Amino acid sequence: MHLFKENWPEGYSSAEEVMLRLYHAALRHTEEMQRFLTRFELSTPEFVTLRVLRREPAPHVMTPTSLHETLVLSPGGMTKILKQLATKGLVSRSADHTDRRHNLVQLTQKGMAKIAGVQAAVRKFDVALLERTLREREQQRLAQLLRKLLGSLEPARSAVARTRQPASAELTDLAGPPV
Repeated sequence: MHLFKENWPEGYSSAEEVMLRLYHAALRHTEEMQRFLTRFELSTPEFVTLRVLRREPAPHVMTPTSLHETLVLSPGGMTKILKQLATKGLVSRSADHTDRRHNLVQLTQKGMAKIAGVQAAVRKFDVALLERTLREREQQRLAQLLRKLLGSLEPARSAVARTRQPASAELTDLAGPPV
C-alpha cells in the first residue's frame, strides 16, 4: 500500500487498504488451512460441510439445498463435495421420508468422530496463529469489527444476523466457534 501512497496518492484510500488486507489475510489463511487439512485427508469445503452439519441439532441432518445455500456454493459443487464425503463414509444420503422429492444428508458416526478430531486440531492451529500476533483483547475487538462489517455486507440477512451467525460467515470463519 505504501507504493500507492507514494506513487499514486489518489489511488489509495484507507477503506481500500482495509478491504485488501482482509482479502489477503483470508487468502493466506485459506492456503494455510488447506495445507493443514491435508493431514486429515479433507479439503476445506469438505471440512466446512462437516462443520455445518455438526452444528445442526442431532441427528445432524440437512438438505443439500440448505447446505449449498449456507455455504454459498453452487448446487453442482455441493453435490461433488457430498459425493466425496459419502465415499469416505463421513455422511450418508437418503430420501426424505416426509417428502420423496427431497434428499437428506446426515453426518455418520465416522463423520462425527472425524469432525470432532479435526475441529480440535483446527482450533489449536488458529489459536496458535492468532496468539503469535494478537492479544486476546485485540482478537475480541477484531471479531467485533468483522461482525459489524459482515453485517453491513449482508443487508438482507441483517435481521437474522442478530439471532444467529450469518451463513457465509462459515466460510470466512472456518475454524473458530460460531460468532
